[in-house]
Order: sequence, then structure tokens, then C-alpha cells
Amino acid sequence: MLNNGVLFTKDNIDKLDWHFYENGTFLKAYFEEFLEDTTKYMQNVNTEIFFAAVGRKLIPCTVNDASYENSYVCSPFTHYITYAKEELRFVSPKPLRFLLKTLLNGIGGIAKKIQINKIVYINNYCLSTNLISPLSSEEIHQLKELLIERFPNHQLGFRSINEICHNETMIAFKNEEFQLLPSRYIYVSTQERLHTPTKSERKKRRQDEKCLTSDMTIVTNDDLAPKDIPRIVELYHQLYIDKYSDLNPQFTEAFIKNLLEKKLFVFQGVRINGRLEAISGTFVLNDMMTNPIYGYNLSLFPKHQLYRVLRHLNTKLALENKYLYHQSAGAGQFKKARSGEGTPEYTALYVRHLPYSQQSFWRILSFLLNRIGVPLVKKLEL
Repeated sequence: MLNNGVLFTKDNIDKLDWHFYENGTFLKAYFEEFLEDTTKYMQNVNTEIFFAAVGRKLIPCTVNDASYENSYVCSPFTHYITYAKEELRFVSPKPLRFLLKTLLNGIGGIAKKIQINKIVYINNYCLSTNLISPLSSEEIHQLKELLIERFPNHQLGFRSINEICHNETMIAFKNEEFQLLPSRYIYVSTQERLHTPTKSERKKRRQDEKCLTSDMTIVTNDDLAPKDIPRIVELYHQLYIDKYSDLNPQFTEAFIKNLLEKKLFVFQGVRINGRLEAISGTFVLNDMMTNPIYGYNLSLFPKHQLYRVLRHLNTKLALENKYLYHQSAGAGQFKKARSGEGTPEYTALYVRHLPYSQQSFWRILSFLLNRIGVPLVKKLEL
């Protein structure tokens, strides 16, 4: 039987004994300066952070009421409506694209009426992929009751779960009457797959390694200085904001500075003629790794295959440390060719304490995502 849970907000954070909790030292270092104003760390993430403590587990949460301009990391409207509209550029033929856009516009109008962004996200690091500590049914039940008592009018969401990494946790969520809402299609390399590559995958790895040319110097955390921080932000923005979408979290120099100074992420990059031209920042938790920070100088392509160099460095990191490599979404063909197994990712959502209209909205959206969304992104390998 677990002890009664407790919530720590800005009002009582001074009573939080970080060191009592599993991973508390990391959470303190990551979030402590994040609490007052999240936009200082991520320009388009305007949210309130608090912590839910259950037993010796301390779980970061975010709460919002509206904020429709937020990144998808704390806005379901941005995730399921705004971002989905952007992804329609990959859909053909044009009549289908027009039909889907019309459908999304209609759903978006209803979404705002039922206050889709009135939500508490559980285990939210405000990253594209939240790594997870396993939770039992008992822990999920206590979290649910604790949060409903404090936020009776909010939806409860838990992002970034999938069958490969979190099968038992998904079952536990179902047992507690959370519905599993498809969110995106991701690629995961398990240790078994990484250590038993096919002939074709071994060939791809050798080709990636050969992209590391003699004029490149590999750098890691200890090789990076404060003067590199603006360049890291610039490289990340080139790829994830300018090329992909400004709905991705827009990291600031203050965020990168905190990660580097406290060694919270594993940084790997490449200098060419002394200039930083590629960088990745890797989040590691419970022998799983993912790359929330990834960027390179796009103007050097195709002379320098910097995306492939970073992939080589991170595959090597996963192999050497026996990590499961969560490769997130996108570039499906590329990742599948490098031991990535595709699978839907879900948000576990609890709305049974809310009015029937809100419950109905999510049931319909879940149906549409399962029947249209997942097959479409799987086919397009988004």
C-alpha cells in the first residue's frame, strides 16, 4: 500500500525533499530554474509546472487552461489540430488534402468549445519524447485520484507511451480506465535489434561511419564551452524549427546552458575547421535514450552528411551503454533501415470525471485517429 500522494507547486516547493525521491537529483537540476517562467527555457512553452509524489516516485506535471499558441508538448490542440494541418503537406492527392483540412477545421472548432487545452500532463519534461519510469496500476490509480481532487475540471494526459517500451504500463492505464489516444508514429531500436543487425543494416552503419571525414572533430560535453551555446541553439533551430515546424519546442540559450553546466544530457557533435556544425543532446532514463536536441548546418549538405554522422555517434552510444534507442518520429525510411521498429505512440487520457460532451469528443477523435490518422502516417512513414 502506497503512502498518500502529495502535490508540490510553486507555493510549497520549498518543502520538497528532492533527494528522498528516485531521480530527484536530476529533476531538481532540470526543473528548479524552469518553475518560475517556462518561456525562459522554451519560448513557445507557456505552462505551469508542479510535481506529484507517489511513494518514492516524483513525477513532473504541467497544467494549462487554454494557451492555443503553445508547442504540442503541453497543448493537445496544437498536437492534434495545428500540427496535423502542417503534416497535410505530405498528403496527396490534393482533394484528399482538402478534405482532411476541412475535417480538421471542424474538429478544431469543437475542440475549443470543449476546452481541449484544459489539461494536466503527467510525466511531462516538455520534450518531444518524454522518457518514462514504469508505473503500476496502484501508482496510476493514486495519481489519478490525487489530480482529480486538485483539478476536477481538467483532462488528465500521459504522453509518449508505446507497446515496445511500455506494454505493462499501457495495460495498467487501461485498467484505470484511461483511453489510449494515438499521437504519432515512432521508431524504436531495442538492444536486441541493435546487436543483431541484418546484412543491410550493417552496411548502412558502415556507410554512416564513413561520413565522418578527416576534417571533422568529434566533441562531447567536456569539449563544449559557453561560447558554443548560441551555436547549439542555432543548429537545433535550423533543423527542428526552420525546416520542420515552429510548433516544436523552441529551446533557448538558458535551457542549453543549464543542460551543459549540470551535465543533464549527453552532448555529441562535430566541428569542421574549428566551427561547430552538428550537435545532438541525448536524454537518458532507465536505460532508454532519445535525442530531444538534434541539429546541423543544412547548408553543408550534401558535401557533409552530418545527419548520418550524428546517427552513427548515437547508435554507438546506445550500443556501448546497452540503451534502448527511442528514435522519435519522422524520417521513417531512414530509421527503419537502421534497426528502427515502427510503432504507434499514444497519449493515455482520462476524462471519465468530465461532462459527457467532452468524453464524446475524445471517443470520436480516437476513432478518427485509429481509422485515418495511424494508417496514413504509417503509409507515409512520417
